[in-house]
Amino acid sequence: MKICVTGASGFIGQEVAAALAKAGHTVVGLDKRLVDGWGNGEYMERDITHLLEPIPGLDAVVHLAAVANPRECERGPDYAFAVNVHGTFQVLQMALLSGAKKFVFASSAHIYGISAKYLPSDENHPFWFQNNRRETQIYTLTKIAGEQLCKLYEENYGLSYTTLRLFNVYGPGQALGYFVPDMVAKAQKGALHLDGANVTKDWVNIKDVARAFAAAVKSDFVGPINIGSGSETELGAVASSIALKMGVPFTSTPSPTPTRMLADIRRAERVLGWKPTISLEEGLDSVIAAKATVPA
Repeated sequence: MKICVTGASGFIGQEVAAALAKAGHTVVGLDKRLVDGWGNGEYMERDITHLLEPIPGLDAVVHLAAVANPRECERGPDYAFAVNVHGTFQVLQMALLSGAKKFVFASSAHIYGISAKYLPSDENHPFWFQNNRRETQIYTLTKIAGEQLCKLYEENYGLSYTTLRLFNVYGPGQALGYFVPDMVAKAQKGALHLDGANVTKDWVNIKDVARAFAAAVKSDFVGPINIGSGSETELGAVASSIALKMGVPFTSTPSPTPTRMLADIRRAERVLGWKPTISLEEGLDSVIAAKATVPA
Protein backbone atom coordinates (compact mmCIF):
# COMPACT_ATOMS: atom_id res chain seq x y z
CA MET A 1 0.00 0.00 0.00
CA LYS A 2 1.00 3.61 -0.59
CA ILE A 3 0.34 5.44 2.68
CA CYS A 4 0.66 9.14 3.51
CA VAL A 5 1.63 9.90 7.11
CA THR A 6 0.97 13.50 8.18
CA GLY A 7 3.03 14.85 11.05
CA ALA A 8 5.72 12.47 9.85
CA SER A 9 8.53 14.31 11.64
CA GLY A 10 6.79 14.21 15.01
CA PHE A 11 7.28 11.91 17.98
CA ILE A 12 4.52 9.50 16.95
CA GLY A 13 4.83 10.15 13.22
CA GLN A 14 8.40 8.95 12.94
CA GLU A 15 7.60 5.68 14.72
CA VAL A 16 4.47 5.08 12.67
CA ALA A 17 6.25 5.79 9.39
CA ALA A 18 9.06 3.41 10.36
CA ALA A 19 6.58 0.68 11.32
CA LEU A 20 4.70 1.05 8.03
CA ALA A 21 7.92 1.00 5.99
CA LYS A 22 9.10 -2.09 7.88
CA ALA A 23 5.79 -3.78 7.02
CA GLY A 24 6.52 -3.25 3.34
CA HIS A 25 4.31 -0.23 2.62
CA THR A 26 5.39 2.72 0.49
CA VAL A 27 5.39 5.71 2.84
CA VAL A 28 4.91 9.35 1.89
CA GLY A 29 5.77 11.57 4.83
CA LEU A 30 4.08 14.96 5.05
CA ASP A 31 5.04 17.67 7.52
CA LYS A 32 6.02 21.33 7.77
CA ARG A 33 9.63 20.33 8.40
CA LEU A 34 11.95 17.43 7.69
CA VAL A 35 13.95 16.08 10.60
CA ASP A 36 17.52 14.91 10.14
CA GLY A 37 17.77 11.22 9.42
CA TRP A 38 14.18 10.74 8.25
CA GLY A 39 14.60 7.76 5.94
CA ASN A 40 11.22 6.09 5.73
CA GLY A 41 10.38 6.95 2.12
CA GLU A 42 9.32 9.99 0.10
CA TYR A 43 8.94 13.26 2.02
CA MET A 44 6.81 16.33 1.25
CA GLU A 45 7.10 19.60 3.16
CA ARG A 46 3.52 20.83 3.40
CA ASP A 47 1.38 22.95 5.74
CA ILE A 48 -1.93 21.18 6.35
CA THR A 49 -3.71 24.46 7.08
CA HIS A 50 -3.41 25.21 3.34
CA LEU A 51 -4.79 23.45 0.26
CA LEU A 52 -3.06 20.10 -0.29
CA GLU A 53 -2.56 18.72 -3.78
CA PRO A 54 -3.68 15.11 -4.39
CA ILE A 55 -1.04 12.38 -4.14
CA PRO A 56 -1.30 9.99 -7.12
CA GLY A 57 -1.79 6.33 -6.31
CA LEU A 58 -2.51 6.88 -2.63
CA ASP A 59 -4.21 3.99 -0.79
CA ALA A 60 -4.46 5.30 2.77
CA VAL A 61 -3.72 8.26 5.04
CA VAL A 62 -2.58 8.18 8.65
CA HIS A 63 -3.34 11.65 10.02
CA LEU A 64 -1.12 12.54 12.97
CA ALA A 65 -0.30 16.22 12.34
CA ALA A 66 -1.75 18.27 15.19
CA VAL A 67 -1.13 20.67 18.02
CA ALA A 68 -0.89 17.76 20.45
CA ASN A 69 -0.06 19.45 23.76
CA PRO A 70 -3.28 20.53 25.53
CA ARG A 71 -1.53 23.42 27.28
CA GLU A 72 -0.31 24.74 23.93
CA CYS A 73 -3.87 24.57 22.61
CA GLU A 74 -5.14 26.61 25.55
CA ARG A 75 -2.44 29.25 24.95
CA GLY A 76 -3.25 29.51 21.23
CA PRO A 77 -6.81 28.39 20.49
CA ASP A 78 -6.94 30.04 17.06
CA TYR A 79 -3.87 28.14 15.88
CA ALA A 80 -5.12 24.93 17.53
CA PHE A 81 -8.39 25.08 15.58
CA ALA A 82 -6.55 26.02 12.38
CA VAL A 83 -4.32 22.94 12.60
CA ASN A 84 -6.48 20.38 14.38
CA VAL A 85 -9.82 21.13 12.72
CA HIS A 86 -9.26 23.01 9.46
CA GLY A 87 -6.07 21.01 8.90
CA THR A 88 -7.96 17.75 9.34
CA PHE A 89 -10.51 18.94 6.77
CA GLN A 90 -7.70 19.70 4.30
CA VAL A 91 -6.13 16.26 4.82
CA LEU A 92 -9.49 14.51 4.41
CA GLN A 93 -10.10 16.41 1.20
CA MET A 94 -6.62 15.49 -0.08
CA ALA A 95 -7.26 11.83 0.76
CA LEU A 96 -10.59 11.87 -1.07
CA LEU A 97 -9.18 13.55 -4.19
CA SER A 98 -6.21 11.16 -4.16
CA GLY A 99 -8.53 8.16 -4.30
CA ALA A 100 -7.51 6.82 -0.90
CA LYS A 101 -9.76 4.12 0.52
CA LYS A 102 -8.73 4.38 4.19
CA PHE A 103 -8.22 7.23 6.66
CA VAL A 104 -6.78 6.65 10.13
CA PHE A 105 -7.17 9.58 12.52
CA ALA A 106 -5.21 10.08 15.74
CA SER A 107 -7.66 11.17 18.42
CA SER A 108 -7.35 11.27 22.19
CA ALA A 109 -8.76 9.77 25.37
CA HIS A 110 -9.29 13.38 26.50
CA ILE A 111 -12.62 13.27 24.69
CA TYR A 112 -13.98 11.17 27.59
CA GLY A 113 -13.08 13.89 30.10
CA ILE A 114 -10.50 13.80 32.87
CA SER A 115 -11.71 12.09 34.94
CA ALA A 116 -14.03 10.07 32.75
CA LYS A 117 -17.58 9.30 33.83
CA TYR A 118 -16.68 5.64 34.34
CA LEU A 119 -13.60 3.42 34.26
CA PRO A 120 -12.39 1.60 32.33
CA SER A 121 -13.66 3.88 29.57
CA ASP A 122 -14.91 2.12 26.44
CA GLU A 123 -15.61 3.64 23.04
CA ASN A 124 -19.30 4.12 23.89
CA HIS A 125 -18.43 6.50 26.72
CA PRO A 126 -20.10 9.91 26.18
CA PHE A 127 -18.02 12.84 25.00
CA TRP A 128 -16.63 15.11 27.68
CA PHE A 129 -19.18 17.92 27.17
CA GLN A 130 -22.03 15.43 27.54
CA ASN A 131 -20.94 14.83 31.13
CA ASN A 132 -22.20 18.28 32.20
CA ARG A 133 -18.65 19.59 32.60
CA ARG A 134 -18.38 23.35 32.32
CA GLU A 135 -14.65 23.89 31.81
CA THR A 136 -13.35 24.75 28.34
CA GLN A 137 -10.86 22.32 26.84
CA ILE A 138 -9.65 23.51 23.46
CA TYR A 139 -7.59 20.41 22.67
CA THR A 140 -10.51 18.13 23.48
CA LEU A 141 -12.92 20.13 21.36
CA THR A 142 -10.59 20.01 18.36
CA LYS A 143 -10.25 16.23 18.61
CA ILE A 144 -14.00 15.75 18.83
CA ALA A 145 -14.40 17.99 15.77
CA GLY A 146 -11.76 15.95 13.93
CA GLU A 147 -13.62 12.72 14.66
CA GLN A 148 -16.86 14.24 13.43
CA LEU A 149 -15.21 15.36 10.19
CA CYS A 150 -14.02 11.79 9.59
CA LYS A 151 -17.56 10.53 10.16
CA LEU A 152 -18.90 13.17 7.75
CA TYR A 153 -16.53 12.09 4.96
CA GLU A 154 -17.43 8.43 5.48
CA GLU A 155 -21.18 9.08 5.42
CA ASN A 156 -21.13 11.50 2.50
CA TYR A 157 -18.23 10.31 0.34
CA GLY A 158 -17.62 6.71 1.39
CA LEU A 159 -14.09 7.35 2.76
CA SER A 160 -13.64 4.58 5.32
CA TYR A 161 -11.99 5.68 8.56
CA THR A 162 -10.76 4.38 11.87
CA THR A 163 -10.16 6.67 14.82
CA LEU A 164 -7.50 5.64 17.34
CA ARG A 165 -8.19 7.26 20.71
CA LEU A 166 -4.74 7.38 22.25
CA PHE A 167 -4.25 7.30 26.00
CA ASN A 168 -0.94 8.38 27.57
CA VAL A 169 1.72 7.75 24.94
CA TYR A 170 5.37 7.88 26.03
CA GLY A 171 8.74 6.72 24.75
CA PRO A 172 12.24 7.79 23.70
CA GLY A 173 12.39 11.08 21.82
CA GLN A 174 9.27 12.61 23.36
CA ALA A 175 9.60 16.37 23.85
CA LEU A 176 9.76 18.15 27.16
CA GLY A 177 6.34 19.36 28.26
CA TYR A 178 5.05 15.79 28.71
CA PHE A 179 5.14 13.95 32.01
CA VAL A 180 7.73 11.21 31.49
CA PRO A 181 10.45 13.31 29.81
CA ASP A 182 9.80 16.10 32.32
CA MET A 183 10.34 13.70 35.21
CA VAL A 184 13.56 12.40 33.66
CA ALA A 185 14.80 15.97 33.15
CA LYS A 186 14.06 16.85 36.78
CA ALA A 187 15.77 13.71 38.02
CA GLN A 188 18.86 14.63 36.01
CA LYS A 189 19.21 17.66 38.29
CA GLY A 190 19.70 15.40 41.31
CA ALA A 191 16.29 15.06 42.98
CA LEU A 192 12.67 14.57 42.03
CA HIS A 193 9.56 15.96 43.71
CA LEU A 194 6.01 15.48 42.44
CA ASP A 195 2.76 17.13 43.43
CA GLY A 196 -0.41 15.19 42.64
CA ALA A 197 1.20 11.78 42.96
CA ASN A 198 -2.15 10.00 43.27
CA VAL A 199 -3.38 11.13 39.84
CA THR A 200 -3.60 8.13 37.50
CA LYS A 201 -2.95 7.64 33.79
CA ASP A 202 -2.97 4.76 31.33
CA TRP A 203 0.53 4.59 29.84
CA VAL A 204 1.15 3.04 26.42
CA ASN A 205 4.54 2.80 24.73
CA ILE A 206 5.19 4.53 21.42
CA LYS A 207 6.26 1.30 19.71
CA ASP A 208 2.99 -0.40 20.67
CA VAL A 209 1.11 2.67 19.39
CA ALA A 210 2.93 2.45 16.05
CA ARG A 211 1.86 -1.19 15.73
CA ALA A 212 -1.74 -0.14 16.31
CA PHE A 213 -1.63 2.35 13.43
CA ALA A 214 -0.03 -0.27 11.17
CA ALA A 215 -2.89 -2.63 12.01
CA ALA A 216 -5.56 0.06 11.55
CA VAL A 217 -4.60 0.88 7.94
CA LYS A 218 -5.44 -2.71 6.98
CA SER A 219 -8.68 -2.90 8.96
CA ASP A 220 -12.13 -2.38 7.45
CA PHE A 221 -13.51 -1.28 10.83
CA VAL A 222 -15.25 2.10 10.83
CA GLY A 223 -15.30 4.02 14.11
CA PRO A 224 -13.23 4.64 17.24
CA ILE A 225 -10.80 2.27 18.95
CA ASN A 226 -9.05 2.88 22.29
CA ILE A 227 -5.27 2.45 22.34
CA GLY A 228 -3.93 2.16 25.87
CA SER A 229 -2.40 -0.40 28.18
CA GLY A 230 -5.58 -1.30 30.05
CA SER A 231 -3.71 -0.59 33.30
CA GLU A 232 -4.18 2.35 35.66
CA THR A 233 -0.95 3.71 37.18
CA GLU A 234 -0.42 6.58 39.61
CA LEU A 235 1.91 9.36 38.55
CA GLY A 236 3.78 8.83 41.80
CA ALA A 237 4.57 5.24 40.85
CA VAL A 238 6.00 6.37 37.51
CA ALA A 239 8.03 9.21 39.01
CA SER A 240 9.36 7.11 41.89
CA SER A 241 10.42 4.41 39.44
CA ILE A 242 12.30 6.99 37.39
CA ALA A 243 13.97 8.37 40.53
CA LEU A 244 14.98 4.87 41.65
CA LYS A 245 16.38 3.96 38.23
CA MET A 246 18.36 7.22 38.12
CA GLY A 247 19.54 6.98 41.73
CA VAL A 248 18.04 10.22 43.04
CA PRO A 249 15.78 10.94 46.04
CA PHE A 250 12.04 11.15 45.46
CA THR A 251 9.37 13.01 47.42
CA SER A 252 5.71 13.60 46.64
CA THR A 253 2.42 15.03 47.82
CA PRO A 254 -1.06 13.80 46.90
CA SER A 255 -3.78 15.79 45.19
CA PRO A 256 -6.97 16.39 47.20
CA THR A 257 -8.96 15.84 43.99
CA PRO A 258 -7.05 13.28 41.91
CA THR A 259 -8.16 12.53 38.36
CA ARG A 260 -8.10 9.07 36.80
CA MET A 261 -7.72 7.52 33.34
CA LEU A 262 -8.06 3.89 32.26
CA ALA A 263 -8.75 2.41 28.84
CA ASP A 264 -10.99 -0.47 27.96
CA ILE A 265 -8.92 -2.03 25.15
CA ARG A 266 -11.12 -5.02 24.33
CA ARG A 267 -12.19 -3.54 20.99
CA ALA A 268 -8.55 -3.10 19.91
CA GLU A 269 -7.88 -6.73 20.78
CA ARG A 270 -10.98 -7.93 18.94
CA VAL A 271 -10.88 -5.69 15.84
CA LEU A 272 -7.16 -5.12 15.29
CA GLY A 273 -5.73 -8.19 16.99
CA TRP A 274 -3.67 -5.67 18.97
CA LYS A 275 -2.56 -5.58 22.57
CA PRO A 276 0.37 -3.81 24.25
CA THR A 277 3.61 -5.78 24.53
CA ILE A 278 6.02 -3.38 26.26
CA SER A 279 5.79 -3.12 30.04
CA LEU A 280 5.94 0.28 31.72
CA GLU A 281 9.21 -0.61 33.46
CA GLU A 282 10.81 -1.68 30.18
CA GLY A 283 9.52 1.45 28.49
CA LEU A 284 10.87 3.74 31.21
CA ASP A 285 14.28 2.09 30.90
CA SER A 286 14.34 2.98 27.19
CA VAL A 287 13.33 6.60 27.88
CA ILE A 288 16.01 7.04 30.54
CA ALA A 289 18.63 5.53 28.26
CA ALA A 290 17.71 8.03 25.55
CA LYS A 291 17.38 10.85 28.15
CA ALA A 292 14.09 11.89 26.47
CA THR A 293 15.42 15.25 25.24
CA VAL A 294 14.94 14.93 21.47
CA PRO A 295 12.42 17.59 20.27
CA ALA A 296 9.18 16.24 18.77
